[in-house]
Amino acid sequence: MTRVLELLARLPGTLLPFAIASSLVSLVGVGWWTALAGGVAAVVGYFLSAGIAQMLVRWWGSWRNLLLGQTVTYVVLVVLLIAASDQQRLWLVLVLGLLAGAAAPAERVCMPNVRLDRSALGLSVLLALACGLTGAWSVPLAVCGVTAAAAVPVLVMRRYRVGSEEPQ
Repeated sequence: MTRVLELLARLPGTLLPFAIASSLVSLVGVGWWTALAGGVAAVVGYFLSAGIAQMLVRWWGSWRNLLLGQTVTYVVLVVLLIAASDQQRLWLVLVLGLLAGAAAPAERVCMPNVRLDRSALGLSVLLALACGLTGAWSVPLAVCGVTAAAAVPVLVMRRYRVGSEEPQ
């Protein structure tokens, strides 16, 4: 069960570029280049998130607090992304995509596991492809928010005891 939660906790960061690109492609008058730019902004934010997480864990003092704080921030940014995409605010989508990528829960930094990272990326591609083939263009953005809001807090509760900052 813990491995599944760890995989799902990595999914918001890896799925976000595909989710932003697919939500932008579905808009009338938006080209592939704009969708690609949205995905690239999320990827840049995702790569920046590792350094940001290392810096913030020193400030907040624990991975538990960092993961929960990142989850709240990420979910708020994804909700704003969905609204900006529906309103066709392209520049706002690019900025929010960069910020959401940087705020993605840092499970990959907290507990490094290359196999789970690759599995999360593969699952993200499959999910984005399935949603694209069925025409559900905005579903991946909703999945990003739901998996972050559901999987990360449950994983944190399973991993850390109430009085302890160390993993069990």
